[in-house]
Amino acid sequence: MGAAAIPSHRSDLPHRSEAEQQAYFDDVLACTEAAQARAGRISHDLLLAGTRIRLIFAGEALVPLLLPALAHLQAPPADPPDLTLHVWDSASTGTEISPPPVPQHCFSNRGDIWTFHSQRVLSAFHGNEFSLNLLDRARHTGIFWVRTSAGLPCRIRASPFRTLLGWWMAGKGHQIVHAAVVGPPDAGILITGSAGVGKTTTALAGLDAGLSWVGDEYVLLTAAPGRLTAHCLYRTARINPSDMSRFARFGPRLFGEQASAGDAKAVMFLDHGLMSSLPIVAAVTLRFGTEPETKIEPIEPALLVGGATYTTLAQLPHADQETAAFITAALAQITGYRLVLGHDPAHVPEAIRALASQPLAVAPLPQTKPAPLVSVIIPVFNGAAFIADAVASLLAQNHPQLEIIIVDDGSTDAIDAAIEALPVQVRMLRQANAGPAAARNLGLRAASADIIGFLDVDDLWPAGKLAAALAWFEAHPECDVAIGQAQLMERLDDGCYQYVGSPNDNFAYYIGAALFRRPVFDRAGAFDPLLRFSEDLDWFTTAAHSGVRIDRLDMVSLHVRRHPGNSTRNKTIVDLTPVHLLRKALTPIATDTTR
Repeated sequence: MGAAAIPSHRSDLPHRSEAEQQAYFDDVLACTEAAQARAGRISHDLLLAGTRIRLIFAGEALVPLLLPALAHLQAPPADPPDLTLHVWDSASTGTEISPPPVPQHCFSNRGDIWTFHSQRVLSAFHGNEFSLNLLDRARHTGIFWVRTSAGLPCRIRASPFRTLLGWWMAGKGHQIVHAAVVGPPDAGILITGSAGVGKTTTALAGLDAGLSWVGDEYVLLTAAPGRLTAHCLYRTARINPSDMSRFARFGPRLFGEQASAGDAKAVMFLDHGLMSSLPIVAAVTLRFGTEPETKIEPIEPALLVGGATYTTLAQLPHADQETAAFITAALAQITGYRLVLGHDPAHVPEAIRALASQPLAVAPLPQTKPAPLVSVIIPVFNGAAFIADAVASLLAQNHPQLEIIIVDDGSTDAIDAAIEALPVQVRMLRQANAGPAAARNLGLRAASADIIGFLDVDDLWPAGKLAAALAWFEAHPECDVAIGQAQLMERLDDGCYQYVGSPNDNFAYYIGAALFRRPVFDRAGAFDPLLRFSEDLDWFTTAAHSGVRIDRLDMVSLHVRRHPGNSTRNKTIVDLTPVHLLRKALTPIATDTTR
């Protein structure tokens, strides 16, 4: 299949049938059994949050590589296990695996296999570690395969089977989250944030000061009414090699004396200080400060929840709205803060102990200004059926100063009736059909506010998007555009929408995912009305060349709903790249070189 024939959205590819997906699992299971017959079966039982998991290795090659991170969970064998995971590689067993029945463009960065959407047989392929993960929920059976045991990346050895364990435990009411946990024996602090913000060094600094430790990168959460508990999933910490000497006393270092080729971090196995679980009393996100002391600040809840949700969704295949709902509800039970890390590491454990000693008095977020007016522009062409949902997602932001402008782009459906049925007054503008870019420009000219947002009529703003972006603007007055990531949602046969793939796999510059300061359009211009597609990429490219500051928020700030009526449905990349845009790309953009 040529590249031009691949749809612009891989969710447009036809789904494989349930029978095909189960048949593929059966094929791989037969290969697995053949590998075990050749190399022998080695079993190890684990206990995780009361769940018994049996690992059956085909031969010994992978045992010393994948079991050490889970050594603290090992338990005497007992039947029956709740879940059986078969673990093998082709190189040491001399057994080939059945090739996947999908082309290469069906593999996503997160691991999801596009066209495989079974709720019984879950599947993922992690290209960075070349591992296949399959789970048949009905048979309580999973399969983990790698091509060879040689040269496994540090990540896979530090957090083995995270995809399979995540799927199974989610079905039992738990949730793996991308976070660290550290604290006194009776009060854990959940540390969230994207890679590089200091989660590991913060957790290890706490351990170094005598605090208990539950996890560095992934932990398992259990939520009950009024109680949130974190369980230790892996006894590993992934740290920069330059930090190894600082924490050398905690346990064996690395796999050998240096990190594997291509790995930015090394792995340490922790021998002491581990707690099997901790009750969670607070959650924090981190940023680096400029002073010696570590300080505790308030944080807009939407930023905390959005960041914790986003990093988890971005890393775990098949993570979906249930994952987001779990994290949102879990964090609603505890207090949230921002930890501003000082450059004196001795202050970090003190701040963690202070957070663990509830209640903690922290000055509230500054309310120096009244809530700003925000204008949100919704271009509509024959989208009457979606208007109610779009407006409802705006009202759910609970912002007291909201101007909603709907621009009818020459619709021929029941647009007027849909507007009249709305529970709120909106401004209605009309134009002959000219495309979404021209409709946005018309709304922009009419907007009253200095803060501007856009929303396509069939998309949604997730709860907290507006509060998070406004809080970012308040804290970063030099920022012109605050933009998060978009989460794709696919319409099911029953009319409901299901998360599809990772937000990191989607287009990074959806207009609806951003919030804009109005003066930015004076600098970068409005949207090109000649473009019916790719006007978003065109505008952000021009803005970047114009010196506009665009800040990326670690959160999902737009739900993109895919359905049969999408204007980009089944369009190819060639279809979405008009000649006019190519000409613009080839024309040098004039810049002021005197600055």
